[in-house]
Amino acid sequence: MAAKLVVVQDRVRITPENRARFIEACEQAFQFGKGRLMLLQRVKSEEPGTEKWVVWNVFTAGMNCPLCDISFDPPSPGLFSFNHPLGACPKCNGFGRIITIDYKLAVPDWSLSLAEGAVKPWRSKFSAECQEDLLRFCKARGVPVDVPFKDLTPEQRKWVLEGDPDYGIDDSHQWPYAWYGVKGYFKWLESRAYKMHVRVLLSRYRAYVRCPECGGTRFKKDALAYKLNLRELFGEEPGLPPLLDLAGFYALPIRDAFRVIDRVRAGFGPKLGRNSQLALAIETVHKRLNYLVDIGLGYLTLDRPTRTLSGGEIARVNLTACLGARLVNTLFVLDEPSIGLHPHDTIRLIRVLKQLRDLGNTVVVVEHDPDIIATADHVIDLGPGRGEHGGELVFQGSYSQLLRCSRSLTGQYLSGRIKIQIPRRREVPESYLFPAPSSNKGCAMVDTAFPVLTLEGARKYNLKNLSVHFPLGRFVCVTGVSGSGKSTLIREVLYPALVLKLGGVIDEVLSGGRDVDSEGEVYEREIDSEEVVIRGAERLSKVVMVDQGLITRTPRSNPALYIGAFDYVRQVFARHPEARMRGLTAAAFSFNSAEGQCDRCRGAGYEKIEMQFLSDVYVQCAACGGRRYKPHVLEVQISPPGRDNPRWNIYDFLQATVEEAIEFLQLFESDPDAQRATRLFQVLKSVGLGYLRLGQPVSVLSTGECQRLKLARFLADWDMSEKTGSILFLFDEPTVGLHLDDINILLPVLQQLVDQGHTVVVVEHNLEVIKCADWVIDLGPGAGDEGGQLVAAGPPEFIAQCEKSLTGQALRRVL
Repeated sequence: MAAKLVVVQDRVRITPENRARFIEACEQAFQFGKGRLMLLQRVKSEEPGTEKWVVWNVFTAGMNCPLCDISFDPPSPGLFSFNHPLGACPKCNGFGRIITIDYKLAVPDWSLSLAEGAVKPWRSKFSAECQEDLLRFCKARGVPVDVPFKDLTPEQRKWVLEGDPDYGIDDSHQWPYAWYGVKGYFKWLESRAYKMHVRVLLSRYRAYVRCPECGGTRFKKDALAYKLNLRELFGEEPGLPPLLDLAGFYALPIRDAFRVIDRVRAGFGPKLGRNSQLALAIETVHKRLNYLVDIGLGYLTLDRPTRTLSGGEIARVNLTACLGARLVNTLFVLDEPSIGLHPHDTIRLIRVLKQLRDLGNTVVVVEHDPDIIATADHVIDLGPGRGEHGGELVFQGSYSQLLRCSRSLTGQYLSGRIKIQIPRRREVPESYLFPAPSSNKGCAMVDTAFPVLTLEGARKYNLKNLSVHFPLGRFVCVTGVSGSGKSTLIREVLYPALVLKLGGVIDEVLSGGRDVDSEGEVYEREIDSEEVVIRGAERLSKVVMVDQGLITRTPRSNPALYIGAFDYVRQVFARHPEARMRGLTAAAFSFNSAEGQCDRCRGAGYEKIEMQFLSDVYVQCAACGGRRYKPHVLEVQISPPGRDNPRWNIYDFLQATVEEAIEFLQLFESDPDAQRATRLFQVLKSVGLGYLRLGQPVSVLSTGECQRLKLARFLADWDMSEKTGSILFLFDEPTVGLHLDDINILLPVLQQLVDQGHTVVVVEHNLEVIKCADWVIDLGPGAGDEGGQLVAAGPPEFIAQCEKSLTGQALRRVL
C-alpha cells in the first residue's frame, strides 16, 4: 500500500472481550482513512526494549486494490455494454476490430517481379514515382528486381514492405535518402485521407483485423474482471468453463447461454423474490433465450454481428423480441420468415407463429413455403400472374379449399396437378458416394479421370477439417439444416480459395465483393488466413459468385441500365427523324445527363425535402411531374413501322415492363440497336423477370430478384456458346422469394448452363430444387458446433436413403 502517512487509530488485543472495540476502531479507521485500513501485528524485536510492527493485512472499502493501488469504477449498466464509453474497449471503441492495411492485397501476385509491378498500387500513374524509388533503392541495396517476389529472401521481402529500419529517425533518414517501404507509402496516404480519391484508394487495400487490445471481445478490461463462478455455484457443467466473464457469455451458442441462465435462475430465483429487479431481468433473459432456441437459432452465438445474419434469421430474432414482450391484440406482418430455413427448422417456426396467434394476436405471413401455407388458418392467394398480370384476389379460404381451386396457380402446384419435373440425371461415379455403400466399403479408389473439384481442410467457423468433392459439369446442391456451415463452405472458403487459385479472376459486381456502410464509405470484409487445399481448379477458367447482396443503393439504377440495354434504346430514339430535327443525341435520352434530364429534379423524378429530426420526405417533381426529362425530349415519340402501332416517348419506355418492351422493339426489324436491346431483355425474361418495369429502381428489388438480375447480366455479357472454358457458378439460395412457378422457370436456365459444360453449385433448402440436382452435398448433422461435417454426398435418391440426413428425410416427400 503506497501510503504517505500512517496514523495509528488504536492498539487492541484480539480477544472475544475486545470485539466491540475492534469493530469500532475499524469503522473509525475507514472513516478517517478515506476507505483504507491497515492492520499491523506486533512481533518480537531483536533489540531489547523496542517494538516491531509488520503489516498483517490491508483492506479497502472501495473498488480498488490496496497493494498495487489500482482503482476500479463501481459496477453500472454502462460498464457491461460495449456501446457505452464506460465499457467499450478504448482502442477499437467497442467494435472488436480495427482497420489496417492488408499487404496480401498490396502484393497479390508473388509470381511477378518488382520490375513487373509486384506492388499493385504502384502500377498506376498516380504512384509511378514510388515504383521508380523502389527500383532505385533496390539497386543501391542489391535487391534483385527481375526475380519473382516469392524468390526473394524473407529479409528482402520485409525490407520492401517495411522500409529501412531507421527510416524517419532524423532528416538524413528521410526520403529521398532512405527507403520508406510500402508501409510508409500507405502511412503517407492516410495523412491525406481527407481527400475522397485517397480514401477510395485506401479502401482497396484495407482489411479488418481483430483488435489487439481486447482480443475482439469489444470490452475494456474492467468489465471483464467480473466473472460468474459456475463451478462453485452449480458444480461441474459439461461444455462450460468454470469461470465465465461477460465476453465469454456472449461467445456461447444461444443454447449454451440458455443453460447458464437457466441454472442462474434456478439458483438465485427463490432467494431474490418474484418482484425484485434482478429477478425480473433474469426471467426476461431466460424467456427470450428460450424463444431463440425454440425458433431454431440455438446455433448462433450472442456476439454474432447482425450484418452477418440472413434475412430469415433477422426476422426470427425480431419475432423473439415480440414474444418476449408478450404483446396481445397486435397485428404481426411477416415477410417470408422461412428464408434460410431447412424444412426441419420450419416446424419450429410454425410452432412460434402459433404461439403468437394463441396469445390473441393476428399473424399475417407473406410466404411461399408449402409447409407454412398448409398450417395457415386462412389463405389469401393473389395473382393470377406476375406484374401487370397480377394484383387480383384469386382465392381466399382454407388450405383444403385452396387445393381444389383450379384458378389458383399456387393451389395447382400444392395439390400436385402441376409438378416440377425431375430432369435426366448426369451420372457421377459411385466411388464419390458418401457414406460409401456397403458393397464398396473395401474400395478406397476414386475415378481420377472424372472431372472433379476437391477441397480439403476447411476449418473456418464450425467447419471441422472438412474435405468434399464437387463434380464438375454437374448441377450440385449443398444442403443441410440452418447453421450447418453451407454458406461458410461456399462463400467464405471455396470462393476465396478459387479466386486466389485462378489468379484473382473475380467479378465484384456479381459477388458483392465490397460492402458499403450507411454513409457510403467502402470497406473491406474481414480476411481470414485459413488455408485450404484445392485440387482440380485447372479445369476451370472462372468462378462467379451470385449472392443475395444488394446490387446498388442508388435509386437511379434500373433493370434496363443494369443489363446494359438502355444504351441501345437511347440510340434507337436518337436516330428518329424528330430527334435529329431537334438536334438531340443519345445523351439527351439519359436521365443522368444534363442534356436531357429535368433541371429541377436532376432526372430523379422526385424532390427530397429534408425534415431535420424526422425522416426525409420525397415528393413528385412539380416541374416534370415525375417524368424525369425536359419537355422537348418527351415530345420525341417513336413508333414501329406499320399502321396502328403504339407511339412511345422515352418515359413511356421506362414505364413499360420487360415483356412489353420486347414486343415493342421486335417490330423494329431493321434497327440493329433495337434487336440488340431485345436480346438483352429476352435474357431478363428467361430468368423470370419479364414482369419488371424497365425504370423500376434496382434498390427496391427483393433478394431473389437481385440474384436473378445478376445472373441475367452475366448471361448477357458472356456468350456461353463460345469456347470460354468451364465456369463455376456459385449461388446462395437463388429461390429466395420465388413462387413454385418461378422456380420452374429458373431451373431450366441453371440446367442450360450445365448443358453447356459449366458447373452450377447451389446452396439451397428448397426441396423442389434439391430433387432436380445431379449431386447433393449434405452438411450437418446439426447446427453450429454440432454441424460442419459431411453427412452424405450423392444423387438425391441416395441422400433420401441416408437415415442420418435430415435433408434425406425431407426429400422422401417429393421423390
